[in-house]
Amino acid sequence: MSWFDELPEVLTRADFGALVARPPRNIELMASRGLAADPAYRNRNKFVWEEEAALGWFRSLQEHAVIVPANTQAMTDLAAHGAYVCPHDSKHVGLARPKMLVMYRPGGKGLVFGVDAVETINQNIDGTRGTTAQTRQITRDGEALDFWKRPWTVFHLREAGTIGKVSPGIQQGRYLRLDDVLDALTTDHLVVPTLDEAFPARK
Repeated sequence: MSWFDELPEVLTRADFGALVARPPRNIELMASRGLAADPAYRNRNKFVWEEEAALGWFRSLQEHAVIVPANTQAMTDLAAHGAYVCPHDSKHVGLARPKMLVMYRPGGKGLVFGVDAVETINQNIDGTRGTTAQTRQITRDGEALDFWKRPWTVFHLREAGTIGKVSPGIQQGRYLRLDDVLDALTTDHLVVPTLDEAFPARK
């Protein structure tokens, strides 16, 4: 074996983007915000990752939270499975590995959950644990998630509290700082920052 064979496998931003089903520039920007694995180095001013570290990032809960709309389907999944089910191709929080999740309810209230685990279905990346048979049998329109051949991300939740007011209202999933959620559990008011405010891109 030569020294070359012992070098770590690397991912360009195009490689990484293909694995996570995101445009190359998108995954690079997420990494610059701390919402994906840190790159190992730059090549021609573009990020390059060590493959093991980049994909391993998704196997652990990370230092962020997410907020999602509490629509009818979300509440049905929560009641039946104690989970929030997100289409991976929604491109909002399908790559998240949050420690907390907030469900925004019409009228400005929030339900707060700790995240026990994240599982993935029909993806090239792992969740924080292997996907269980029970998760695979969660249904959409009467068919199990596996049947759809669509990629899904499933967040398994435990209740942590409520927030009396969430503002401004949200229409799609968004990343949050953990401290903002924890503070809101005390003040009873969550002010949802923009992504640039919560996770500014590092130069």
